[in-house]
Amino acid sequence: MADLEAKRQQTEAKLREQLAKIDEQKRRLAQSPAVRKTQVENQKRFERAVQKLAPDLDHRHFIAIIADAVDGGFDADALAERGEALLAEHGKSRRGRRPRSAVGL
Repeated sequence: MADLEAKRQQTEAKLREQLAKIDEQKRRLAQSPAVRKTQVENQKRFERAVQKLAPDLDHRHFIAIIADAVDGGFDADALAERGEALLAEHGKSRRGRRPRSAVGL
């Protein structure tokens, strides 16, 4: 019985080591330049969409809106779909050069 317990403890220790290695690899991947670039682009898309949808609101308003949504209950899948549609519509960057008249503003 003691041998089985010792073997179980060794197996658990090996599993913990393997999980630690996997977590370290995940952390390294999350810090890779490609992932960072994607995160920065998503942040920019979010900021552009927020500016177009609600230019008068600031971060305090958004925190209150999020808290109300969480308290009122929500369907995460439906919100994700709607959010993706809004980001696609309002989060696109403006292409091309700005006209000369807008440069001096």
